[in-house]
Amino acid sequence: MKITIQVMINPYTYQDVDTAIKIAEAALRKGHQVAVFLFCDSVLAINTAVKPIRTDRNIPELMKSLIEKGAEVHICGICFQYRGLSQENIVPGAMLSGLPELASLIYESNRFINLMA
Repeated sequence: MKITIQVMINPYTYQDVDTAIKIAEAALRKGHQVAVFLFCDSVLAINTAVKPIRTDRNIPELMKSLIEKGAEVHICGICFQYRGLSQENIVPGAMLSGLPELASLIYESNRFINLMA
């Protein structure tokens, strides 16, 4: 089964990105294909320049781990540019994408999960 998860909310304000990561990891363990599409403020989840305090989770590291486990991570390119992010601060393996790619991911998926707080 192919699953696409879209996230829209800032990763350190709400736990939508954490929820997407947990769902994606569980699906990957079951052998499913997973794509995560980061839209709006959730694009900050791939910013390696983020330096969370020791007691908080390091979401860019969690995203990197998710990619290493086999998930695709797509980043809305316009959202990325709008928030002033740069190519050198992207988690390795994450790819700039757009709404046409999101439409294809949804069309090709058996399940679509939209997390938007």
